Amino acid sequence: IDVMTLISHCLLPLKTNELAMEHIQSKINMLRCPDCNFNTIMLESTELLKCKNCNEKYYILNKNSANLLANKNMSTTKRDIQRFWGDTCKQWYSAFDEKLDRNELEKHLQYMEEMFSYRKHLAVTEMELETLQGLDVLEIGSGGGAHSALFQKYGANVISIDITPERVLSTSKKLSLLSGSKGVAFLSDAENLPFNNESFDIVYSNGVLHHSENTEKCVEEVYRVLKPNAKAILMLYSRYSAHYWLNLFVKGVITRMIFQYPEYKWLGLITEGKPVYGETRNPVTRVYSRRQLVSLLKKYKIISLRKYNFDFSQLPIIGKYKIRTSLLRIMGHKPHPGGIIVYGAPRLCEPKVELFLSQFIGYSWAIVVKK
Repeated sequence: IDVMTLISHCLLPLKTNELAMEHIQSKINMLRCPDCNFNTIMLESTELLKCKNCNEKYYILNKNSANLLANKNMSTTKRDIQRFWGDTCKQWYSAFDEKLDRNELEKHLQYMEEMFSYRKHLAVTEMELETLQGLDVLEIGSGGGAHSALFQKYGANVISIDITPERVLSTSKKLSLLSGSKGVAFLSDAENLPFNNESFDIVYSNGVLHHSENTEKCVEEVYRVLKPNAKAILMLYSRYSAHYWLNLFVKGVITRMIFQYPEYKWLGLITEGKPVYGETRNPVTRVYSRRQLVSLLKKYKIISLRKYNFDFSQLPIIGKYKIRTSLLRIMGHKPHPGGIIVYGAPRLCEPKVELFLSQFIGYSWAIVVKK
């Protein structure tokens, strides 16, 4: 089914009596129209936001989410991004979301935080959860919403965006389940953020901007919406990593894709899994060396760059034949339930040797920059 058809049919505005408008209304002053870029968004009705300047309309999807994509034609690449990541959302989160209630959510957030603390994940290490109380936090590329829900649990004023309708609804549900929640989730494009200049204390994005059509434009938009001296906390993939040179690069050569397509395209085609509900493969994946990161983030002051995320399953043969998994199970390691809410299944966490090697050959850059 066409993505825009999905938006117009599956995400129709809810009935008036199902809406609790204070969630979206509380964010109105932060919004700007994604079509004309004026701070003229108003609440037209319980089903509709409208721009007073250009008269464009934006549907409210439920009590804490709305469609704030520009009403202009979307590129083929962005449509493919929506289709692919919508497919993975169904694979990872649909069954979990169906039975989710507040108690289950709080339990799984605790599991996730424990797992992230052990793995030194960006979401708990660089984000410094205890400092989030009262801060305006934007998450770009919210996925299933677990990270945004964790930040909200620690008192942040959370706004989440994703370009994928399914992921917006998954995030919306989790934010709405938390006690005292006023977090919102918007269907939006990171290359054209529907927010005023200098709106946020922190912009957080975990493994998303390198999958966008124009990563440079996303980084510019992050800079624009940050308050002076505010921080962006980002994860982007590392070029100088074991996973890239010993696995992905080798696959690119063997399949000859490396000779047929630009890097972002062949990397997209061989990463992030396979579609189940459609045929669209991942259209974009980028990797960055330290020098490339410095160039990409040249407008910012770089506070810290740290590598993490390595395990032996990222290597050829070992990963293909699940040798690492078998050995760790024999050694008594058990999958951590914290993986369910973020990866769709329990995760077999890295032993200490892999955590040590991650700082040198990990696939993820943990980035903190200041405006």
